[in-house]
Amino acid sequence: MSVNERRADIIEQINAIEDEATLSILQEAIGYYATGQKDITDGLSKKDFDELKVIAEEPFDKDTVSEEEFKQIFSRWRTK
Repeated sequence: MSVNERRADIIEQINAIEDEATLSILQEAIGYYATGQKDITDGLSKKDFDELKVIAEEPFDKDTVSEEEFKQIFSRWRTK
């Protein structure tokens, strides 16, 4: 398939989309790839990238409390 045929096929598929949310997602994706960025972090400063990296490496359940801890924390709001 040539580049022009592929473009025509893509345009035809886009024209068939009626859902506005889907079109919005597609527009965002096209904008991302059209800029030439290969990684979403390319536009971040070193400081922002390092902060993002630290957050990404935190344990998923870092801020999770057990049911017992939850009950202790909120016991003063309980009424009988």
